Amino acid sequence: MKFKAKVDWWIHLTFAVLVAVNIWALVNIVNWGVTGIILAATFTPINVFTLPIWLNSYYLVERGELIVRSGFLTMGRIEVGQITSIGRTWNPISSPALSLDRTEVRYKYKSGNYHDTLLIAPKDRDGFIAHLKSINESIEVAEGRTPVSKGTKMLLIVVGGISAITLLGVGVMFLVGEAEPAVTIHSDHIQIRSMYGTSVPFGNITEITLIDQSMREIGAGRRTNGYAAAAWKGHFSVGLLFVRPDSSPTIRIERSLGSAIFISFRDNARTVDVYGELTLALSAP
Repeated sequence: MKFKAKVDWWIHLTFAVLVAVNIWALVNIVNWGVTGIILAATFTPINVFTLPIWLNSYYLVERGELIVRSGFLTMGRIEVGQITSIGRTWNPISSPALSLDRTEVRYKYKSGNYHDTLLIAPKDRDGFIAHLKSINESIEVAEGRTPVSKGTKMLLIVVGGISAITLLGVGVMFLVGEAEPAVTIHSDHIQIRSMYGTSVPFGNITEITLIDQSMREIGAGRRTNGYAAAAWKGHFSVGLLFVRPDSSPTIRIERSLGSAIFISFRDNARTVDVYGELTLALSAP
């Protein structure tokens, strides 16, 4: 009989982030250059190995054995007749379980002198225990949960905190990276507030043009230090970018000191309006 493994929400979230980053890296591998290759080469084998564990972990009871399956791997095989007790625990120690709501299976070796413990997490815990007891009536079922040491609890808090901070950091970076740049025109300079934002004095501007092409059509070259997803920001071979790569037209600001700056918005009309405001400000006496 087959029992599916229980999967906690944060495990779902972790695997979903791994898959999303992998797809993101593969889609943008050309634009990201070496970074894209490294990310794709790192996350692709990780996902090939872990996706089956996420989607196909289960516990099989057949021919008097409890077999633990995690994806393509068999993580354990125990004779049901050797199981002495079953309890419940929050113990986060590494085990073939995708939930912290775990079932502790205690069993003895065939010699009968030594015991060991297996931590698993069947989704239908009651049905799982009932089926094992139908095979081995001597199995004791402990009420409540096995206590977890303070050190283990602290480890769980630290690992959980680091994971939460990492996910939060990735989320914040994505939101900031995808936000439209804010272009403010002052009396003597242009202020671009965005990731990799900058300030450009009017005296440093040699030419402003509106190119009737998207940045992808113009060609950004290699990304040397920047962000590249739905928006491209930062330093590329062609210059400093604050663009939507498939939006046109694109504003190009040539500078006497520093590389060219390219700006475009999701709304094409907004790009045209900003270009008009810039040319008007530069032509003012």
